[in-house]
Amino acid sequence: MQPDYDDCWLRYDEVPEGDRRESYRRLCTHAYVAEESRELGAVREELRRGLEGMLGRDPHLWQHPPRTVDGFLAVGTPGDMDVVAQAVDEDRIADLDDGGYVVTTGEWEGVDTLVVTASSDRGLVYGTFHLLRLLAMREPIADVHIEEEPTSPDRLINHWDNPFRGSVERGYAGQSIFDFERLPDLRERYRDYARLLASVGINGIVLNNVNTGIPGREEGNGAMEELEGWRLLETRYLEKLTGLASTFRRYGIQTYLSINFGAPEKIGDLDTSDPNDPEVEQWWAEKAEEVYDLIPDFGGFLVKADSEGQPGPYNYDADHVDGANVLARALEPHGGRVWWRAFVYGSHKDRAVQQYDTFEPLDGEFHDSVTVQVKNGPIDFQPREPISPVFGQMPETDLGLELQITGEYTGQHVHACYHVPMWKEVLEFDTDPEGHGKKVKDLFTDEGTGMAGVGGPGEDRNWTGHYLAQANLYGYGRLAWDPDLTTEEITDEWVKLTFGTDPDVVETVTEIMHSTWPAVVDYSTGGIGLMHMMYNGSAYLENHYDPGPEEWPGYTGITDEGIGKDRNSRGNGYAQQYPEALAELYDDPESCPEDLLLFFHHLPWDHELGDGRTVVQTLYDNLYAGVEETQRLRDEWRTLEGEIDDERWRHVAERFDEQVEHAGIWRDRLSEYFYDHAEIPDEQGRVGGDD
Repeated sequence: MQPDYDDCWLRYDEVPEGDRRESYRRLCTHAYVAEESRELGAVREELRRGLEGMLGRDPHLWQHPPRTVDGFLAVGTPGDMDVVAQAVDEDRIADLDDGGYVVTTGEWEGVDTLVVTASSDRGLVYGTFHLLRLLAMREPIADVHIEEEPTSPDRLINHWDNPFRGSVERGYAGQSIFDFERLPDLRERYRDYARLLASVGINGIVLNNVNTGIPGREEGNGAMEELEGWRLLETRYLEKLTGLASTFRRYGIQTYLSINFGAPEKIGDLDTSDPNDPEVEQWWAEKAEEVYDLIPDFGGFLVKADSEGQPGPYNYDADHVDGANVLARALEPHGGRVWWRAFVYGSHKDRAVQQYDTFEPLDGEFHDSVTVQVKNGPIDFQPREPISPVFGQMPETDLGLELQITGEYTGQHVHACYHVPMWKEVLEFDTDPEGHGKKVKDLFTDEGTGMAGVGGPGEDRNWTGHYLAQANLYGYGRLAWDPDLTTEEITDEWVKLTFGTDPDVVETVTEIMHSTWPAVVDYSTGGIGLMHMMYNGSAYLENHYDPGPEEWPGYTGITDEGIGKDRNSRGNGYAQQYPEALAELYDDPESCPEDLLLFFHHLPWDHELGDGRTVVQTLYDNLYAGVEETQRLRDEWRTLEGEIDDERWRHVAERFDEQVEHAGIWRDRLSEYFYDHAEIPDEQGRVGGDD
């Protein structure tokens, strides 16, 4: 029975008649696949699914090399299969990083072969998905040679699922796909989710919300219910997770858990969680041993501590090093890691300054098994932010880059907003252009470093709430695997895999995707460095979807005289947290990049920018331009009617209708807000004036 949810980019549509299909059939109709592991079972299943769909016939999966055919596919390590050993340099394969693979052609006893090989079974999974991606994109394979290794050793997805409520914090695609109460019973959707993640190279999944024990959102009866993710460390729930971990293991994906720092008190029999207490250290060591007895390849713990009500080492006059290291010592004998989130705030009036002030002095003190997980920017996944000054300035600490896949502040998967161009700006950022720094992407190549993407799919048929939002999950995985990939390369892959290879469709969808993020930045911020412009409200009504700039005067810095925040040498000194060249760049409004100008500077409303327009006029113009661009993108999508299936076309068309209307609300609300303070009308008569 066909599952009632979308295949995303693993559609495997049939290749049309022609030379390409004949080439594919000659080399892939017969497949000789090793059988030594559970991962290779997943490889065989994926080949059967993919090749049958694309070649229009069921492939023959052999247990030995076929001798009477024109060509065949061989998947295995050189040590498993002589066919493979003849086609590749065994020493080179042995030297590949974990997950690396080779896809190449060769010959065995006069028969042409297409070979997928690797040094590990996980690499064979990735290599198989790469081969199927080539076929799905209609790329030639008759004389192919591809060698790939993951740039980042750790490529995680952080789910914010609330296990005992079925909800997903910042989830915009329905309820959680994980039914923790029914585990260890497994759903087919778990396997298909593992397939999606493995196909883009993700190798770790954190199953639950980082908020494991703070007050939940207000319930309808006014009561406050506590999030109880901390309970997953209880023995009865760890036992339930074994089947789910096994499902992900088949696809080379390790299982992680978000844990509550106060667990020794919550589920143990201790009266403290002080990281410097010997009994607490012993409790964590015993709990880690229990976890690994049940899940031998367990990845480790993700921890949010001392932030937004979560307990942490500060409760015990300890610091983040003490808190992270006690957990690391517990996991070290088993090869696990602690991912310790750096998103902490509360002791500073401006949260931008706190991460660097908190963590940079601790550089070099964290255990080798700790990764400090740092958000891309200093505020909170805003539509555009400067890059966190932590990057490049903690050389003795393993860092992880935290990106938000889900669209919390970019339209919540009602609005189309493609995050890959934003992430490329982050990854290509030079952390010290005149010193000895590196680009952000170059920081994640060592053991213990990597990326973490926040936001997993939900129960919606399309997984992500918006068919176009699938591109953010795809793009995150591809960039975590290879941050040198360009936006254009990733988009081309995703569009062809998702909507087919018709040139007109590819061109139209590609142009739409590339244009969405700049439009969202313009109509939701004004485009020159403002942030936190959204409605926040009460615990129950918080939505981060509607405009509410009046709620964040500390971030907008708005007055009747001007707007922006002095995060410079004349203000709170945030700019001076960067290396000298960047500090000088940001400190001067004449050299500060315009798209970050009001983040670093409070300027008069009539201050002139480089093109002669004033600050307030630029804000007006960008707000209107963002809405006009969104209207254009809606019209472009409408031209695809009849070119793609009706379900997906209609869904996206309806979403664009909502986006255009809502973008207009943002434009009008922000324009009114700016005008109320500046009392300067728009030069084009759209805001203020006699009416």
